[in-house]
Amino acid sequence: MPWCTDCARFLSPSTVRADGTCPTCGRPVEAGDVATRPVGDRTVRSDDAEEDLAPLPWHLKFLASGIAIYLAYRLYQGIAWVIG
Repeated sequence: MPWCTDCARFLSPSTVRADGTCPTCGRPVEAGDVATRPVGDRTVRSDDAEEDLAPLPWHLKFLASGIAIYLAYRLYQGIAWVIG
């Protein structure tokens, strides 16, 4: 994905001029790699970024377990209704 360092933004390949310059500032853009992304002053590979993922928050785990308990209860009610 083309990256303009002066504008600090990604460009779609169709918006880059034929000579490889940014349509906004007119300076050459970096062709870049699809698997890299800029982070601050450095470029990080996507597989490196996946290693730095934070664990799931406790409230998301709590919500998921609550939904699982609710659905199990509703399944029990449905089975009891069909049998009864």
